Amino acid sequence: MLTPIQIGLIVLVSVAAWSDLRTRHIPNLITVSGAVVALLLHAFYGGIGGAMQSLTGAVLGLAIFFAFYVGGGMGAGDVKLFGAVGAFAGPHGLVLIFVFTGLLGGIAAVALALWHGRLGHTLARTAQLVAGMRASATAPDALRLPYGAVIAGGTLVSLLVLK
Repeated sequence: MLTPIQIGLIVLVSVAAWSDLRTRHIPNLITVSGAVVALLLHAFYGGIGGAMQSLTGAVLGLAIFFAFYVGGGMGAGDVKLFGAVGAFAGPHGLVLIFVFTGLLGGIAAVALALWHGRLGHTLARTAQLVAGMRASATAPDALRLPYGAVIAGGTLVSLLVLK
């Protein structure tokens, strides 16, 4: 049986993924309201300790993806979504979600590059980015992955694993 917090998390990532896939945008209405609902649920079910777990998870989620945003490899909506996911999952649950999201993101990126016939180009550009060379993740010809859907996938897989 799913808890109200897990149901809220599923609703959050489902709505965010739908928005990202359709519009390539995750509105603040989704991310901010999701984080607020998470905080309220944790406070209701866990008191001050629950609220603190929620806030810690939100801050950790924002911090993890902020570096990717600064580097141009991720949109602000993805960062805020991961913060809201952290608010639901708490810091410990967020670590598992991060691992599954990273694995699914890598698989999705390779699939996207293969689909567009640009795997070699994408791997070379990634190597340049990692080496700190002149390539940019925000180049006009860069393939863009709707990462909100990947975050949703990683979150849902983690919920299945934790059952």
